[in-house]
Amino acid sequence: MEQFEVVREHLGDRLYAAGEVREAKEADVVHLVRNGVLRVAGEKGAPAPANKAAPAPANKAAPIPANKSKV
Repeated sequence: MEQFEVVREHLGDRLYAAGEVREAKEADVVHLVRNGVLRVAGEKGAPAPANKAAPAPANKAAPIPANKSKV
């Protein structure tokens, strides 16, 4: 079994948090390595993204401003 560093939290046989070390067969986790979820332990790579989530949407329930023209 090889050791892989968890770059992004994911659910495998259990929940793995970023920074943990996961032991697995390379053939079983090759898709996770390819997608940047895991990397080979000890290998230097690009730093993990801070947050890949989209920004929060604007508040659509906000009242219409008084200077908005009426249609």
